[in-house]
Amino acid sequence: MEEPKPFKIAVSDDLLSFIDQRVSTARIPPGIDLPEKDAWSYGVPPATISQLKDYWVKKYDWRAVEARINGQLKMFTLPITEAGETMAIHFVHHKSDREGALPLLFQHGWPGNFLEVEKIIDSLTNPQEPGQQAFHVVAPSLPGFAFSEGPKGGDFWLKNMAAVDHKLMLALGYDKYVAQGGDWGSMICRILGMEYPEHAVAVHVNALASGPPSWWRYPFHFIYLIIWAIWQGKGKESNFGRMMWWREEELGYLEIQGTKPLTISYALGDSPIGMLAWLRDKVKHLADDDSIFDEEELITWTMMYLINGTAGHARIYKNAKGKGLDMFYKDLLNRKVPSNVDFGASVFPYDVLNIPHWWASCTVSKNIVFWRDRDSGGHFAATEKPDALVEDIRDFAKVISPSRMASLVKSGKLKK
Repeated sequence: MEEPKPFKIAVSDDLLSFIDQRVSTARIPPGIDLPEKDAWSYGVPPATISQLKDYWVKKYDWRAVEARINGQLKMFTLPITEAGETMAIHFVHHKSDREGALPLLFQHGWPGNFLEVEKIIDSLTNPQEPGQQAFHVVAPSLPGFAFSEGPKGGDFWLKNMAAVDHKLMLALGYDKYVAQGGDWGSMICRILGMEYPEHAVAVHVNALASGPPSWWRYPFHFIYLIIWAIWQGKGKESNFGRMMWWREEELGYLEIQGTKPLTISYALGDSPIGMLAWLRDKVKHLADDDSIFDEEELITWTMMYLINGTAGHARIYKNAKGKGLDMFYKDLLNRKVPSNVDFGASVFPYDVLNIPHWWASCTVSKNIVFWRDRDSGGHFAATEKPDALVEDIRDFAKVISPSRMASLVKSGKLKK
């Protein structure tokens, strides 16, 4: 097994010039006269994109951002072989010097990236308060995202991505580990618990996708779901209403990325402003109203999708369409995390992948040991509410079974 190779971001001057030229010459279509409450109903308003473009041209300094990331995050690459392909996987790895630190895999999704770990990694590895649980944090870029190579073959599903994460943790010397994620990361972490329960012994997520409870296995819960859904209504103010709103009005990106990922990637990869608008639209509807994504952060997230120039960010949605939909149900929605894996969830109200505890107990996990409903925050918990997510991860660790906790501590001591 090869040793991890230290990695520093080093975007070429030629690519940076290409991006800057595309930004400065980008055309922004005229807007539509709409009431303020409907300003985003046709997509990102031109005024929003014009403001971001102006910032990108006049103020944004990629080289300064690049230097900051390289200075703050310890990054590596390691070849991982899965489904007959060997890919150089990019990851952040911060080891804690605290006694009893636990290995923690942190997995991002879309439209996020590995930088979601940036606001929580120091708190997790080096707690400020005595006695707080510490972690060795590993935050990989999904295959085809940011600086991770993507697969060339078409049959590469969530199950394969989970296998890549698992092989990475083993290669780093972590035989037992905690898995944590949101968005696609939450689904991959659940698959880790299903496929490798002797290794991914504890799973915590901050987004929950699920089918309804089985009417023949859980008839009471199935009937209650119908009543609850009617009571919740269709408004975005309720969890169920928000999930339905997202499904009915905001899933256009899934349709195009899930059916023609290459087609949309030609446009997005060649147009930085197009990619920025594509991501900005999702952030608007997925983040809590009180969450602040400033111009630099939005543009930097966009850069994470522009630099590699691939369709990896879109290809992942093949997991949820057509043939991928069958695999999606087989590998995730029709299975439960087994009882020998401790499971925890944090529910942030402005997310669109939220189900209540009683529903999750039927469809997601046989052993829910931690559940917390938060009163604010959205889809990007690590970025929007980093302190809350860190608190929840630590509190989840407190209720991991003693035997599994002992195995995690032992695994942390065996780290390379």
